[in-house]
Amino acid sequence: MRIPFQLPPEQAHFASELERAIVDELYKRAWAAFATLLLVLAVTASVLREAIQLRPSIGRVLMLMVAVTLFRTLSLVLLRNVPSPRLRLWGFITGSTLIAFGFADLNIISYPDLAPSEVALLGIIDAGICSGALISMGSSFLSYMLYVVPNIGSLALMVALGPSTRWTHNFLLLLCIYLSALILLAFELARAHQREVVMRLEIAEMALRDNLTQLRNRRALLEFMSLETEQVLRSWRSTPDPAHPKIASSLGVLMLDVDHFKAVNDTYGHVAGDAVLKEIAAILTETTRKPDMVVRWGGEEFVIVARDTDRKPPSRLAERIRERVEQHIFNLPSGQTIQVTCSIGYSLFPFDHMQPDLLTWEQIISVADNGMYFAKTHGRNRSVGVMAGDRIPADSDVLNCLEQGLEQAETEGVVRLVV
Repeated sequence: MRIPFQLPPEQAHFASELERAIVDELYKRAWAAFATLLLVLAVTASVLREAIQLRPSIGRVLMLMVAVTLFRTLSLVLLRNVPSPRLRLWGFITGSTLIAFGFADLNIISYPDLAPSEVALLGIIDAGICSGALISMGSSFLSYMLYVVPNIGSLALMVALGPSTRWTHNFLLLLCIYLSALILLAFELARAHQREVVMRLEIAEMALRDNLTQLRNRRALLEFMSLETEQVLRSWRSTPDPAHPKIASSLGVLMLDVDHFKAVNDTYGHVAGDAVLKEIAAILTETTRKPDMVVRWGGEEFVIVARDTDRKPPSRLAERIRERVEQHIFNLPSGQTIQVTCSIGYSLFPFDHMQPDLLTWEQIISVADNGMYFAKTHGRNRSVGVMAGDRIPADSDVLNCLEQGLEQAETEGVVRLVV
């Protein structure tokens, strides 16, 4: 599906959410429109009663339009839970266009048998239908154009091809003015709806971002991990042999803390500390992949979640980040430059491939946090991985074992340290 109005570059990442919102709005407002349309068809049948007696094909077209309307209702029920916005949109457009061409066909075949007053009444009905459709189709300019142009355009065409009188000239002029006005209104409504949706998306995104670094915040991590971990666990549960998974995926979880950050604030001021955090956020964004999640955990701590990793520890990513931070020259607002280092702890989710449900993702962050503090107490400016050992009992409380010391936990075979 193509967005009808070009988004500016800073909003381009909202395109997929905008497409979904447009289609959701179409489906949401369609139900009342269907009931109204059936009533309009009944009124149209009353207006064309004499024409139907003269030409039975008009009645058949009306019955076909009722059938199409009911079929369209059924199709929207079937399509409402389809994940693809494009498929849902074209399902909606197909039904609307069939109804629009049904009205166009009705206008064409009934016009020769109608008196001027009946043609005018039919024009009022068509104009009313298209005006009401602005409410139900206002979010999609394309849907509305495919609905209104065949409807009113066919009536205008029949009037233009008929006997030339002052009445037909005035009526044709009114139809053209009305059609132009509807197109302009539809354009403005669709654009206003798009602006409203994008504004809502921006507000929602602001609630999920850290104000200082513009990274994701804890709330965003909660939403992200709730979905990701469920998918990961589902892939492990469907693996026939947990010891040799072929389709199961894992998440690499890294906890990063800036070394001696308090000294930066005390020596250069909090503004300088904020500048350091912003540049570290930029380093993390550049170093990680686009599908990965980078989060400001709080203060000078950051969490990185690497998606679709294998069972190998994410040590290369941790070292790449550590080296980038160590080598970076930080430019402070005062014009001074400094260098800082960081300590990183990391682990994997699931923690133990033989017991995928052993630890939750929140507990994995605690495991990575333990690795980070181990790095702090062993010289800083290093990364330490805490992986599952080969002697984890099913009822082992891994976190309590870690609190007694990572080295002891490694000796007992509960964990394996990657230093």
